[in-house]
Amino acid sequence: MNFPFKKIGLAITFSPTGKALLAEAKRLQSLFNSELYLFHIGERTDEKEKSLLELILASGLNADSFKLDWGSGDPAKAIIKKAKEHSLDLLIAGALEKESMLNYYIGSVARKLMRKAPCSLLIHTIRPNGFSKFNKFCVSVDFTEENENMIKLAYQFALLENAKDFVLIREFKVLGLASTVYETGSAQGTEKVRLEIQQEEEEKTKFYIKELQLKNINVETVCLYGKEGWEANNYIRENGGDIFVHLAPKNSLKFVDRLFQHDLEFILKELPCSLLLVKPDKTN
Repeated sequence: MNFPFKKIGLAITFSPTGKALLAEAKRLQSLFNSELYLFHIGERTDEKEKSLLELILASGLNADSFKLDWGSGDPAKAIIKKAKEHSLDLLIAGALEKESMLNYYIGSVARKLMRKAPCSLLIHTIRPNGFSKFNKFCVSVDFTEENENMIKLAYQFALLENAKDFVLIREFKVLGLASTVYETGSAQGTEKVRLEIQQEEEEKTKFYIKELQLKNINVETVCLYGKEGWEANNYIRENGGDIFVHLAPKNSLKFVDRLFQHDLEFILKELPCSLLLVKPDKTN
C-alpha cells in the first residue's frame, strides 16, 4: 500500500517523553515505509551530537535510516521552518492530555504547531505505558470532498495498523433550534424536532459511509448534536479511542480562536487521545 506520508519528521529532545516519541517515529516510519527526518533545536556541540546519536541508535534506528538536522531559536518556529525545508508530509509532536490555563493562552509548542504546521500533524498524548499501535480510530465527518479524502487516508492507516474499530463521528447543530422553545413555549416540541433532525443526520451519515465501501474493519457511525469539538471529545473520552483524525484548519488559527473557541482549540485543550490533523493536500 502506497501511503501518502512519504516524509515524516520529529523534533527530538533528551527527555523521557522524547525517547517515547522517538520510538513511535521509528514505528511509523516502518509502517508507512517513509523517510524519517529528526530535528534537534538547540546549540550544536560535539558532546551533544554524540549524546543525540547514542539516543537515536538506542531506539533501534540504523545510522542510514534517518536524517538528522539542527535548528535554533524559538522551538515551534524552528520546527516549522525545518518541516518546510524538507517538505514533510507528517510532523510528530507530543502533548500532555490537559494543559494548564497559562500554557493554553501563551501557547505550548504543540499548539503553535497545530496553528502553523505546513503539513499534517500527529499530536501524541503521553500515556504511562508508552506508545503502542492504534486499535480504535475515531474520525470526524463533515460531508466535504476534503473530508472524504481524509477518511480514506485514515482508513488506509487503520488497515496498516490492523485496527479493530473505525468510528466515524458526525457532529451537528441546528441554528435557531434553541429559540424554538421561546417561540412555541414547548421544550417537548423542540426536543421532537431535534430527534427528527438527528435521525436524518444518522441516515445521511450511514449512506455517505456506505458509498465509501470501507471493508475489512469494524465500522461504526455516531451522530452527536451540540457544540463541535466538545461533543466528540466527550464521546471519545467516555467510549475510548486511540486516535482522533480531523482535518487541519485551512487557515492559521489566531489568538482570537482561543477566546472564541474553535472546535480544534477545544479538542487540543483537553485531548481525549492522540490527534491526527490532516492537511487536505496531504491526502493523495
